[in-house]
Amino acid sequence: MTTPPSRDFDEPVRLHPLTYLAEGEEVTVGRADIDSYGLFPPDGAELLRRLEAGTPPNAAARWYTEQYGEQVDMAEFLEVLEELELVVKDGEQVSAPTGPVRWQRLGAAVFSPLAWAGYGLLVLAAVVAMIRRPDLAPHYQNLFFTRRSLVLLTLGIVIGQVPLILLHEAAHALAGRRLGLNSTLSISRRFYYVVFVTALDGLVAVPRRKRYLPMLAGMITDVVAVCGLTLVAAALHDATGAGGLVRRLCLSMAFAAVLRLVWQFYFFLRTDLYYLAITVLGCNDLQTTARQMLRNRLMRLLRRPERTVDESTWRERDRDVARWYSWLMLAGYVFLTVTLLTAAIPTGIRLTEVAVHKLHTDLSPVNVADVLTFLVLNFWEPVLAAYLAFRAWRRRSRPAVPTAKETAHAAG
Repeated sequence: MTTPPSRDFDEPVRLHPLTYLAEGEEVTVGRADIDSYGLFPPDGAELLRRLEAGTPPNAAARWYTEQYGEQVDMAEFLEVLEELELVVKDGEQVSAPTGPVRWQRLGAAVFSPLAWAGYGLLVLAAVVAMIRRPDLAPHYQNLFFTRRSLVLLTLGIVIGQVPLILLHEAAHALAGRRLGLNSTLSISRRFYYVVFVTALDGLVAVPRRKRYLPMLAGMITDVVAVCGLTLVAAALHDATGAGGLVRRLCLSMAFAAVLRLVWQFYFFLRTDLYYLAITVLGCNDLQTTARQMLRNRLMRLLRRPERTVDESTWRERDRDVARWYSWLMLAGYVFLTVTLLTAAIPTGIRLTEVAVHKLHTDLSPVNVADVLTFLVLNFWEPVLAAYLAFRAWRRRSRPAVPTAKETAHAAG
């Protein structure tokens, strides 16, 4: 986008209501109503405040020169503001100040002191129950809650996790809504895993200490859910029939939730713990910097310097952490690749052989439906992950357009 040549730099620029958050040597500025933010140096943020106060661009440029002893390219600066959608366009209404978001009160209630006390008691009761009855503790054998049908077993494991996954993402959203932030839920991919992702872009404009709960809310909810399921199973300890099945299903769901908690430690896949880590470390986009750093190392090794990424776009803190994180990320991807080749693919082949053999022995409609359901439940995730990977590759093959945040950082 370029600045219209008809702009009068002696007339004030109309801006939407902006939020400012100063942290270290950077200031996050943006619009909370559309979650559009950019990183500015302190002097750039002060220049923006001048414009917001009604100072014409030429006058603001003179003030900047007097204050900091440097010239500023006001046309380029205004172009950055337009990229971020901070400037009111011709015929556009000034955005209204953001009010309370939906479910903000519910978010405040879910994470109130009284609620925390209840969660603590629930966890304590579950721990006591596990100590008294060790069979309630998470164990891989709990996954096999029935031996009557592989389809029923797979169905219970897959569908049983859906409400817990949605509860995990709802916790992220409610923790953000508690702070007045909007959120969106989408389906994405982490290597060959399919994941649900709750976007809380407004967190960048929230003080650092307030970001931790929205990031950890999902894992905390997983722990509470595991403890709740364990207590239900404890209450049905002597049950038989349907009650016994419910007990075993609860323990199966609890163990699967524990596996998802363990998955969060694969932080190189940008899990909740990854975002927590970059917040604590003061990084902005560590994953991208580390990936580009690995690419540059490879290109230099192959003596292809023309294919290296411009390192001047990296933030200093991201660069420092990426020096060691990039090797950790590489090791993680190597581990998952080896797991894919030695465990996941052979398991998939074996499951397919079992299904084909079962079809070969019985072509009745009931058996065919049973086999097809079994295959869908076991292979929907890798198929969807492959589709998302292909779609991402198609997007990357198109001409690149710099994001608003990248533009703001470069202009700073």
